[in-house]
Amino acid sequence: MQSENSAIRKGSAFQKGVYAFCRAVIGPFVTLSLHFSYKPCRIRSRTFLALGNHTQNLDPALLVIATHRYMRFVANAAITRGFVGFIMNNFFGVIPREKGASGDEVIARIEANLKAGVSVGMFPEGNRCWDGVTEFISPRTARLAKESGAALVTYRFTGGYLLHPRWAGYKRKGPMRGELVHEYSPEELAAMTQDEVYEAICRDLHVNAYEEQARSGDLYPGKNLAEGMQYTAYLCPLCHGIGTVTTSGDEVRCTCGLHARYLETGSFGEGNLPFRNLAEWNSYQKAWMHGHSAEFRTMTEAPIASDSGFRLKLVDGESSRLLSADATMSLFGDRLELSFGDRKIVHGIEEITGFGTALKSSVYFSCGSLHYQLVSSKPVSLLKYYALWRILSGREYL
Repeated sequence: MQSENSAIRKGSAFQKGVYAFCRAVIGPFVTLSLHFSYKPCRIRSRTFLALGNHTQNLDPALLVIATHRYMRFVANAAITRGFVGFIMNNFFGVIPREKGASGDEVIARIEANLKAGVSVGMFPEGNRCWDGVTEFISPRTARLAKESGAALVTYRFTGGYLLHPRWAGYKRKGPMRGELVHEYSPEELAAMTQDEVYEAICRDLHVNAYEEQARSGDLYPGKNLAEGMQYTAYLCPLCHGIGTVTTSGDEVRCTCGLHARYLETGSFGEGNLPFRNLAEWNSYQKAWMHGHSAEFRTMTEAPIASDSGFRLKLVDGESSRLLSADATMSLFGDRLELSFGDRKIVHGIEEITGFGTALKSSVYFSCGSLHYQLVSSKPVSLLKYYALWRILSGREYL
C-alpha cells in the first residue's frame, strides 16, 4: 500500500510548483479576461475533494486561483492524449474521464488519490451547464465524498454562464464571481447520511443564472448574443420541429414563425417565444420529449434526428483512429447509425452503455469497450441526441 501511495503521489511536488508558477504569472491574466473576482478563503484540511458548479472551461484554473491550493482535476480524457496529453499528465496530473463511458474507473482513481493524500477537484455535473441552471449531479458523488475519508469542499461560481454561455460563439462583458460555500470535515461527513451529503452538495452548488442576474442587476453586453443557441434549443415550442431553430445576431427564429430577441440580461424579449429564458425552454423540451417517448420508439423506418458533416473517431485507450471526415449520424427509435462512404456502423439503443457531450460541438458514446467521438462541422444540436438516447433507453432525463 505504501508503494502504491508513493506511485500516486509521484510528481505531485513538481506539479505544486507548476501550479504556484501559473497562479502567480498567468493567474492575473485569467482573472482579468474573465472579469473574475472571489471572496478570500482558506481551506483548513490537508486532503480534500473539491466540488464546483461548471460554467467555464477555465473553472479548474479559477478554483486553484481562488483557493491557493493544489489539486488534481478530473477532466475529459481527450486532453490527455498526444503532446497536449503529455503536458496535462506530467505538469498538472489530470485524472482522465472517458466521455460517454462508465464512471467506475475514474471513481477508483479519485479514491486512490485521496487515500494517498492528494487532493482532487471535480465538477460533478460532468459538463458545463447548457441553460444557466446547475445540471443534474449523480448521487454517486455523495457516496464518493463519504467513503473517501477526506474533507469535502464546495465552491460556487456565479455569472460565468452569462459571461460566456456554453453554446455561444462569443464572450460577453460582465462580472463572474466565486466563493467557497462550505468545508465539511471527515467527521462531519461521517455523521451525515449519504442522502444528507447529496442534498448538501446539490444545495451548495445550485445556481440559477437568471435569478442571480435579477438580484445583482448585472448586464452582459456583447455581439451576436443569440448565435449558437440552437446547440441547446433543439425543439421549437410552437411547431415542435426537432433541429429547426436557427439564430442570427441577437435573434432566435424557426421556419414556423417563432422569433425572439436575446437580451443583455440573458433573458428573452420582443417576440412570441413563450419562455422568459433558456432554462424554461430547456425544461419544456425535456418534458415534451419524455411525453413522446412511446411515439419515438416506434420510429424505426425514418430517423428521429439525422445530421451530416461529422469527424468520426474510434477511441481506444491512449490513441484514436479517424474513421471519416464526413460521417452522418442518424438516430432511430431502436438504433443509432453512423454512415460514411459505403460503410455503415449500426448499434442498437440497448448496446449504447454511455453517451455524453463535450464543448458544444462534440458528442461521445460507448458500446462496451468501443468508444466513438463525433465532432460536428455545423451549428447543430448534439444535445438532442443525448436527450433521445436517455429517453429511448429508459433513463431519467431531468
